Amino acid sequence: MKAVITKGGLYTWINTRENSFLQQYFGEDTNLEQQSLTEREQYIAQTLVTRGVLEKLSDNGAVKYKLNKNKMV
Repeated sequence: MKAVITKGGLYTWINTRENSFLQQYFGEDTNLEQQSLTEREQYIAQTLVTRGVLEKLSDNGAVKYKLNKNKMV
């Protein structure tokens, strides 16, 4: 288990699978396209969106995920 600070300044706990997903795809500040993910990874990404760790962006029907960083910390 690991604690992540979201944009609102709140700590959110993430499990080992979610942590490895974040380390694999969000090592640098990039947008991740939903099409490049497997069904399991899409589920993990959507779970992180509902908990405020990721931000879901939609651009002309293409869904992208972005890390929801707290810039103050």
